[in-house]
Amino acid sequence: MKKPAPLNKLYADYSAGLLHKKDLESAVFRAIQKDIRLYCLSGLSMQDRDDYISWLYPRIRQAIINYRDTGSSFETYIGAMVRLTVKEYRVRQARSYAAESAVYLMHSTSGQVCEPEPRYNDSAAVTVTKRLEYKSPRQLLILVLKCSSYVSIDFLERVSPMLGVDIVTLYAMIDKLKKLRIKREREIERLRERVNCQFFRCILKEHIIRSMPENSAAAQKCKEQLERGRVRLENSRNRLAKLRPDPSNGQIAKILGVSRGTVDAALHHLKIRQHMLDKHTLDKHTLN
Repeated sequence: MKKPAPLNKLYADYSAGLLHKKDLESAVFRAIQKDIRLYCLSGLSMQDRDDYISWLYPRIRQAIINYRDTGSSFETYIGAMVRLTVKEYRVRQARSYAAESAVYLMHSTSGQVCEPEPRYNDSAAVTVTKRLEYKSPRQLLILVLKCSSYVSIDFLERVSPMLGVDIVTLYAMIDKLKKLRIKREREIERLRERVNCQFFRCILKEHIIRSMPENSAAAQKCKEQLERGRVRLENSRNRLAKLRPDPSNGQIAKILGVSRGTVDAALHHLKIRQHMLDKHTLDKHTLN
């Protein structure tokens, strides 16, 4: 007599009341994970395989309830169910990837959230240098660090004596801020990608809902998923709007070893003086 397979034996114990249903579900779950070749899962990556098995788990519970011994063993029944559902999963996955990738690639250029930032204009360095002598060394140093992404090496060498900071120390400050900027730019880029993808997922979900019967359970579930997706999209957009690649006042204060309030006050004072200077220049030009 042929020895029964492990799943068949476990189901027999479950039918006899010797095994809890949750234990049988876990055993089926582990068996599918362990023998990926038998269940035709070897073509999936490890991540996709884990996603599929997690997606399959509710069906395993239902399969145990629906199984009837009509000639096929429980193990054969589970194997047939897995091989059929993995095909369905692959089709759904392919459609999802294709739709999201196509829409995203088509709109990625026009879907940028942030505008490109201005480049440093080296020709303006002479004019700026002439105006710097009217500012205090600390205010000037804070301003240079705030604009660290747009200053040239030549400009730093010219302005270093006005700051009272040796060029090596100034280079070290600028280099540290540039590294922080690179880190922040990567974070912004990842978040921008997430916003764009979530935006187009919401569009696709809206189209799916339109194709379903209005009051069906599936349509209601999709609507709930759409609402959650919109909330995630809004939260990501708000977070992205607050991120800036330029050095924050807190980062500058930490490098200089001063309070953030000192940096805030210095930049505010410079902004007021610059506004007054621009107004004076405009009035003088109007009179002439």
